[in-house]
Order: sequence, then C-alpha cells, then structure tokens
Amino acid sequence: VLSVSVAAYNVQEFIQQCLDSFLDEAILDRVEVLVTDDGSKDRTAEIVAGYEKQYPGTFRLISQKNAGPGSTVNSGLAHATGKYFRMVDGDDWVNTREMGKFLDALEKTEADMVCTNYCQVDHETGQIQPVTLNREPCSMAPFEVLCPGLSLSMHNVTYRTALLKENHIHLDNGFYTDAEYLLYPIPFVKTAGILNLNIYQYRVSLSTQSMNIKSLQKNMEMHRTVLNHLVEAFANFAPNAQPNTARFMARSIAGMAGMQLYIYLSLADVKGYQTVTRQMMAEIRQKSPALYRQVNQAPTFRLLAWSRFALFPWFAARQQKKLGLKA
Repeated sequence: VLSVSVAAYNVQEFIQQCLDSFLDEAILDRVEVLVTDDGSKDRTAEIVAGYEKQYPGTFRLISQKNAGPGSTVNSGLAHATGKYFRMVDGDDWVNTREMGKFLDALEKTEADMVCTNYCQVDHETGQIQPVTLNREPCSMAPFEVLCPGLSLSMHNVTYRTALLKENHIHLDNGFYTDAEYLLYPIPFVKTAGILNLNIYQYRVSLSTQSMNIKSLQKNMEMHRTVLNHLVEAFANFAPNAQPNTARFMARSIAGMAGMQLYIYLSLADVKGYQTVTRQMMAEIRQKSPALYRQVNQAPTFRLLAWSRFALFPWFAARQQKKLGLKA
C-alpha cells in the first residue's frame, strides 16, 4: 500500500527507533521501507541490514556514495512499488498506533495526495507539540477547493506513487529539497484527502539539523538553488494554473524566499548580501511578477523594497543581535 523512503546518513543513534516504528502486524505486510544509506561512516548500514535480514518483505537497504538528502528520495522513488509514497528522515519515525488506520485509508482512496497531522518532538526535553491541519477530514476532494489557507510541509504529505513517476518528479541532491518534494508535484495534483491522523514524528532541537542557523549559513547556496528551481517551476506553472493552487504554491515559495533573506541578514558581509538580496528580488520579479507580489507581502521584504534596500543594514544588525551573532 505504501512505499516509505528513508534518508539515512550517519544516524546510527536514531535509525533503530525509525525502523522499529514499523514493527506492527497491522503495518509490516502493507509497507515497504526503502532505506537509502547515503554513504554513512558509522553503523547505519549495518543496523538497517539486520532489519532487512529479519523482515525481508518490509525493509530494504539501498547503499550509495554520499550525494545528499534529495538523492535518497530520488533513490526511494526509483525503487518504490507501493500505491502511495512518502518520505521519512532517518532520525525521525512514524506513529505506530495510527499507521494501521492510515494504511486502511490509503487502500480505500484514489486521491493524488493524502494529508495528515504530525508532531514535533523535542530531542532534548521530550516535549511533544502536535501540528494539526485544522481541517475537516475528507477521503477525496478537489485540491483547488481544499488548498486555500492550507499550510503543508513534507511531514504532512503522502503522494500517489504513479503521479510522481509519471510526471518525472526529481529532486536536487542537496539539502532543503523537502520543499521540492512538497511543491514539484502540486501542478499535477487534482484531488487530495485530509485525515485526522498523527503520522510523522519530527525530531527537533538537534544541533546538526539543516535548519540550525550555522547549518543554514554553511549550506545557503543549496538553499538558494532550491529556491531558484522552485521559482522557475512556478513561473512555468502559474500562467495556466487554477488560482487557488497557484496561490498555494506562491505562499510556500515566498516562505522559502523569507528563509533565504533570514540567512542573508545573519551574515557578517552586510554590504555584500545587501546587493545579493537586491539581485535575488530582481530575479524573482523578472521571472514571475505574481510571485514577487506574494513575497512582498512579508513586511521585511516590503520595507526593503520601499527603501530600495537602504534598510538592509538596520534589519541585519537587528537579526544578528537576536541570533546572538553580534553584541
């Protein structure tokens, strides 16, 4: 029923919890867990191989040279045979108690995308914060009807595998490609379902996470690459798109642009990134005026544009102080 693509790189501390979350009679025979080991240097591959040996019909180890998180999703999709497909990072896990009901629902529906709730689990404190869609459950409805005001991340979504394969969905290899996984299929999604089930368990407060500010700074070119590709995808899609679906994509990409600005404001070369930000906005405006208008709905972007980016140093000083990067 479901193919699960697990991205695994040096996660020996966490991968057992991830794989154990599928060990239930209501789950085992209805999922394939495709673990792509992205050239780990620790015991990750060895641990996964043990599960593959014990549960050969459920777990599969796919080994590759290190290529980045997006490549593991491409690998998982290439090997997927299930009716539906979703991502799970190797340091996260699923809610075993509700997976059986989830699979029951996937068996019955033909929706292009199925959306569920998830939890953020603080790695240091154990605190659990549910993230809910706050929508009435439905087995299938037009996405154009469901998407106004809907906020989704990769943790919410499961796609019909055939939709991804038939439309050649392929992610960049690096970080931040979860946004591509969420948005690249949207132009082809006609129907969606909403389930009041809590499936994904997202581990937060890890210093190694890609959304840590130091990691964001280190990998900002990857983030910019993903943003650029999403802008291009939107520019190609929007002219013939249904309005609500186009706005959904625009809001999500505007969030990516906001994160790129967040990175630029945190960097010491204020004058240099003032110029880079101006260029970024000019490129977005040139490729898609509609997307540019959406981005400029954020107060910081709007004030930067109004000031012709003269306010950039002021915003940078404020941001760096808030992050503890500057006294």
